[in-house]
Amino acid sequence: FLPVFLLFVWQITAIAARPRTLGLALLMTMLLLIYGYRVLGKTLWLRRVGWVSPRQGFWLYGVLAGIACSAVVWSGARFFHESLGGVPPAHRVLLASVSGPMLEEILFRGLLFWLVFELLSRVGISKAPALSATILFIALGFAFSHVGRTGLSFYTTILTGIAFGWMRAQSESTAAAAVMHAVYNLVLSCMATF
Repeated sequence: FLPVFLLFVWQITAIAARPRTLGLALLMTMLLLIYGYRVLGKTLWLRRVGWVSPRQGFWLYGVLAGIACSAVVWSGARFFHESLGGVPPAHRVLLASVSGPMLEEILFRGLLFWLVFELLSRVGISKAPALSATILFIALGFAFSHVGRTGLSFYTTILTGIAFGWMRAQSESTAAAAVMHAVYNLVLSCMATF
């Protein structure tokens, strides 16, 4: 049920430009967060895609790593005189800070991560090289899925994809990577005002 509910909330939030719809999107997002937390590791499928509680301390590490990554990207953009874009509307900030990262992480660092890692393991590649190759391959796919990104934006998407993959591998949880991704997007949205 989580993927269906997640897609539903993501769609509502994507079109929530009006105040009434934004209120509904906020309510649905809160329900999604509560439900997403309550189902951590409850089914075999969720465990396979890493939707489990992370190792001890990694909820906090996810928040801190998200802040650190956004600060690095913001600094790089300032150094190279690149724009982070204008201030996004409220529904876009909500989308980029909750359901978007959850959806992307369950797909990329969850399902695809599991599939690629299993495939590499089954062909006889040892754990460390298989994990590194999986993180890199998934980061490239993640970057290419963000259509329209070129230059510095494209490369930072690859690097953040690697960072999210590292968080997934170290925490043994897609949920920790989703927290990192959500914090990263939220902080960058706030920094776009400067």
